[in-house]
Amino acid sequence: MRSSWQKWAYWGTMLIIVATILSIYFVATAPRRNAENQARAVAERVAGVTEPQVFYLFNRNETDYTIGGKQKSGRRVFVIINAKSGKTRTLAASGGLSASAATAQARAANNQAPATKVALGLYKGTPAWEVTLRQRNGSYRYVLLNFKTGETVKAS
Repeated sequence: MRSSWQKWAYWGTMLIIVATILSIYFVATAPRRNAENQARAVAERVAGVTEPQVFYLFNRNETDYTIGGKQKSGRRVFVIINAKSGKTRTLAASGGLSASAATAQARAANNQAPATKVALGLYKGTPAWEVTLRQRNGSYRYVLLNFKTGETVKAS
């Protein structure tokens, strides 16, 4: 039977381990949370987004933050914000592919490989969905689809 101090030492050590793991997690995810909060504020100010629903982080030539949500009128929009310059672009969600349609299209063209991520941003000035697919051999394939037309812009 363990003595009282051994139980306290065990539970104290467990508490320290859990606290350390949580601290590392929160420190590691802070930049993304901050970017999302700032993007939400910009989307509200620039496009009147009152109900933000999704956040995408798009990394290609430049980093873009995208907020998708509803305006006060009920219209669904995407607000793309360049992380460096702060320039914004607002797109009507009805004017192009949805995230699920882009994912389905990319999967259909790539042997139904599972999608691990989808993000909307600007690629060479054109709105594009980036769909990340995991191949059978474990490698990743990136498919960029034009937001409006659904055409493949780039696949690598």
